[in-house]
Amino acid sequence: MKQVAPISTASMLPALIAAAGERTHLRFLELFAANIRNPHTRRTCVDAVADFKSRNRQE
Repeated sequence: MKQVAPISTASMLPALIAAAGERTHLRFLELFAANIRNPHTRRTCVDAVADFKSRNRQE
């Protein structure tokens, strides 16, 4: 598994992710740094993030 370099400041992340803590920071970066070769899996990940963001805007 590839290692992701830690970010020293949460200001570089979206506010929702920054407020969620260090573990969420790492998972967020791993998701977007991953090389997902399967186009269907890649599209599913994009859809899941969009769904997550829209649900959190409604609250």
